[in-house]
Amino acid sequence: MRIDFYLDTHGTCAGQLRDELLPLEEAAQSWKFPYAITIVWRILPESYGRKTFRRFDSRDHTLALDMSISYEQYLRMSKNEQREALGIGLYDYLAESIAKYKKYADTEAQKLLLANIQNWMLENNWLNGKINQARELLMQDIGLFEVSQQLKIPLKEVEYILLRLDGYEPADAHPDNITAAKAPPYGL
Repeated sequence: MRIDFYLDTHGTCAGQLRDELLPLEEAAQSWKFPYAITIVWRILPESYGRKTFRRFDSRDHTLALDMSISYEQYLRMSKNEQREALGIGLYDYLAESIAKYKKYADTEAQKLLLANIQNWMLENNWLNGKINQARELLMQDIGLFEVSQQLKIPLKEVEYILLRLDGYEPADAHPDNITAAKAPPYGL
């Protein structure tokens, strides 16, 4: 089967994260599934009013998922937060979408595809990644330094996660995004 990821954004870490998905695209080539899946992440300003949608092209046997994501929200998130948010959103929307096209893929094929994707995402911190693990450890009153050492993430990031747990909502762009904004834009 074929899974392709595309991106329409600038100024967030999503471009770097899209590149992390190349091994998933390669792994999917060895999987058996009756149709291809194309995923487009559009991380755009909310003022654009763009909506998420899906479309199945029966001539090409391709499911297209066009996911609209709030630029304002992602701009304030760290790269790790963006990875996990994209992973959760993608997995949930993919599961919902392939379930709508049962006549093209039976339940067993759907379960196998979702299991393969979920396994890859878990292994690569796209689901239940370091941000989620850090949240769980911090809620158990484990110290910041211990969480940092255990998960091998910078202490500064653990402090940021704790602040977010306590309701802190940053007003400015996260430093990860400032660095990513210096890279060329990722267009379609």
